[in-house]
Amino acid sequence: MKRYRWNILATDETAAAALSREINVSMPLARALSNRGIAGFEEAKEFFRPSLEQLPSPFLFRDMQKAVARVRTAVAEKEKILIYGDYDVDGTAGTALLCLFLQSLGADVFYYINDRFSEGYGLSESGVSHACEQKTSLVITVDCGISAGREIEQLRKEGIDVIVCDHHEPGELPPAFAILNPKVPGCGYPFRELCGCGVALKLVHALSESLGSAEEAWQQYLDIVAVATSADMVPLEKENRVYMHKGMDLLQKSPRAGIQEMLTLMDIEPKALGTGHIAFGIAPRINAAGRMQTARTAVEWLIAGSRDEAKVHAEELDRLNRERREIDSGMFKSADAMVDGYFASYCSSIVLYNEAWHLGVLGIVASRLLDQYYLPTVIMGGSDGLVKGSVRSVQGLNIYEVLQQCERFLENFGGHDAAAGITLKPENIAGFRRKFDTICSEKLTMEHRQKELQIDSSLLPGEVTGRFLDVLRQFGPFGQGNREPLFFSANMRLSGLPRLLKGKHVKFAVKDVSGRILDVIAFGREDIYRELERGSRRMFSMVYALDENEWNGRKSMQLKLKDMAFED
Repeated sequence: MKRYRWNILATDETAAAALSREINVSMPLARALSNRGIAGFEEAKEFFRPSLEQLPSPFLFRDMQKAVARVRTAVAEKEKILIYGDYDVDGTAGTALLCLFLQSLGADVFYYINDRFSEGYGLSESGVSHACEQKTSLVITVDCGISAGREIEQLRKEGIDVIVCDHHEPGELPPAFAILNPKVPGCGYPFRELCGCGVALKLVHALSESLGSAEEAWQQYLDIVAVATSADMVPLEKENRVYMHKGMDLLQKSPRAGIQEMLTLMDIEPKALGTGHIAFGIAPRINAAGRMQTARTAVEWLIAGSRDEAKVHAEELDRLNRERREIDSGMFKSADAMVDGYFASYCSSIVLYNEAWHLGVLGIVASRLLDQYYLPTVIMGGSDGLVKGSVRSVQGLNIYEVLQQCERFLENFGGHDAAAGITLKPENIAGFRRKFDTICSEKLTMEHRQKELQIDSSLLPGEVTGRFLDVLRQFGPFGQGNREPLFFSANMRLSGLPRLLKGKHVKFAVKDVSGRILDVIAFGREDIYRELERGSRRMFSMVYALDENEWNGRKSMQLKLKDMAFED
């Protein structure tokens, strides 16, 4: 019945025991910390108490001094400044952040966001023309620009300086006035994994220091950076962990107008906001703007100066997201039905095409199919001479390298190891499908073909105390690069009868070897319900996360089941 491959991490027991004594936590928690690279008191303190003092100076960026001087000149001389952002959460959030800050300085600032369908990613000819028509003298990019050499050269020839704020891997550097990107060769900034909005914040931080502003001048935008950091799936470690920790605190205690209106629509109290609400609630609504219409709506929502104005934009984002969900639900059903015939023979990938599929949700459908079948997945739509597709990969398989070997079938492609986008001619679909599957079959091992659960420690549920849960809670915020700790328990038995909730979630109780009875919830695991009914008397092992459940004012421990297996 196991859906996943279980990997109980090989922790250095001696080091974990020393950490357990030094910071006074139990061995299961010490193992979980050790598995995150934490070896002593100071590292544990930095992990559990993220502080703004931990942040490196923004002036460690190559070109930061130049960028700050150029922006200050533009503000002082009332030059027109254009913020050029990408259409996803990271780009729109960074665009809003820079607009808000520069407006607070009295700058003449406006913004431009590409149309996903007619312009695509990066600087476009239309965007360059718009900058020229508006008599812009300075362009600041957010979450794009590092690969826009031709477009930046056009702007340079028109006398327009460009400051690039980006976080993508660079190739040949563009002829920009200044480049702020921690991945650029020669950049002395010690943390490489900022999102694009995070890089924009470093510019704001540097400007604030240069102007002698109060700390609040840049710290007030930590909420926006937290949303972008969570949504962009960058590792939640080191500097990003600080931004998430401080940003979440700001979101919960003093949400800006746009966030407050969105939370009201989602029926969530600010103090109850978690990273899951951002990843699965706020971020999809922001992205829906660019997928379904125009990403400008997302920027206007974030920069709204009043609750009334914010409410209008929040409601529009919510409406667009509902429309997006209807479309991707229909597309997923259509794609899933195609997979049934596609698996007539053994294959190592899923490559599907339908001319009518909406280009704005290809990536969502690809991700959902990947989650269901766990094979490298390509979903393509459109025609008009060119087909566009979104690609998603399994853990451990660099999909960008696979696409490089399929290059002769593609007009264009770009991305990274886990996700990519492609463009190709309709007549090349069949050849691409064959080549893609061949390369995947050569590279995929049996381990690649099954999702892995990384388990931090075995655990007797009876070991869990109030203090244990208090310490565990401080491991968050969780996300990419800081997964929720998982535990393993054997010799468990069902206590009572399982219940199926909403046709897909399973709730039941288990009894451990000490006789303690514990509540369990398994989200989206209808298969477990059927197995428990059939094997109700058998012992089983479980992999789970620990949670605190609150009902009618009472708090109790709950196991969030990830997977289980009956014991022989």
